Amino acid sequence: MPSFHGNLSRRTLATIVPLSFIGAGIVWKVWHLRRSSERTKMALDGLVSTGRKARRHPTYWFPDGTLIVRIRSDAEEDTSFRIHSSLIYRKSRLIQRILPESPHGAEPTTISIPPELGLQIADFTAVLEHLYHDSPLSPGASFPHVAAILRASGGDTLDMPDVHSLARSYVVSMFPSGPVPFAHPSHLEEALALATAHRIPSIRKGIFYSIVTTSDFEPEEPESPVPDLSGSPASSNADDDSSKISAPLSQRHILPLADVERCRNLMTAIVEHYTPILFTPPATPHMACTDVFADKWMPLVIHPALASDGVYKPLESLESIKGIDWGAQGLCPACAREKREEWAQEQADIWEKMDKWLDLDAESDWTE
Repeated sequence: MPSFHGNLSRRTLATIVPLSFIGAGIVWKVWHLRRSSERTKMALDGLVSTGRKARRHPTYWFPDGTLIVRIRSDAEEDTSFRIHSSLIYRKSRLIQRILPESPHGAEPTTISIPPELGLQIADFTAVLEHLYHDSPLSPGASFPHVAAILRASGGDTLDMPDVHSLARSYVVSMFPSGPVPFAHPSHLEEALALATAHRIPSIRKGIFYSIVTTSDFEPEEPESPVPDLSGSPASSNADDDSSKISAPLSQRHILPLADVERCRNLMTAIVEHYTPILFTPPATPHMACTDVFADKWMPLVIHPALASDGVYKPLESLESIKGIDWGAQGLCPACAREKREEWAQEQADIWEKMDKWLDLDAESDWTE
């Protein structure tokens, strides 16, 4: 029997060998593309009937819409949005990855957002409210609305860089980035989580300060059930009662333990730093002005600070001290001006020291 190699000419071998390498290259390329487009594939898989129920969104379902977006509402149901693809396609890189080109046929194209992206119905609705100008981003927009758009437009969700950048700028504008003037916004815990997730370092320090000075940041411990030694049937349900108590409390532990520890460290550092300043009347170049401080410091500074917890609210406490009419108390204009400058500098110093107290140096490479 003639050998296999004997039946192959050199010309045939010269053809087969390169083709084999080309074939191997094609196989590798296909495998690589499948791996790199995993999210897109999961979204396209949603085009196939999954047997899941879908309800139309009550507002964003337009009969002439060219794109139907399905988002998981719960374990059994999706919410469908029928929208105009031209409005969102050019802004969302995620949708561009799912669809090679914007839908334009007579029938709408349907896509499903992969549930592992964590896109919430309310957040996507907020994005549509912005795009359709029903509730656009603006200086007067509420924090929950801006926060929803920031979450939904991030690189890990819809990936809408322009919208994300705009929402980010409005979030930054809502929170103090310096010691004066200092205000305490609401939604502090949610804002801190948002600033951490989306790497917004400029507002984290102010949020930590507000949490420490305006809220009880310590996690609540569930009450220990009182042991029932009577042997009554109620004692057999003690475990059930305990679980009912602990569940709601655990839901209120909003801050991660690492942030709780930062809050503790900040409060300790503030009290240690500011207590000597608060309880020591300042000296001046003039003996008469020094006597004024010695006489008036207790009723005008210390008592109000103790009444308003000013010992751990140095920025507000110093601002109140600056606002006192020291000239009316007998201080000369030069000493009054000098001390106000010193108190303003002390506010700036405390603000700068908070980076170290909060251990925020590790975030110095974050970009706005």
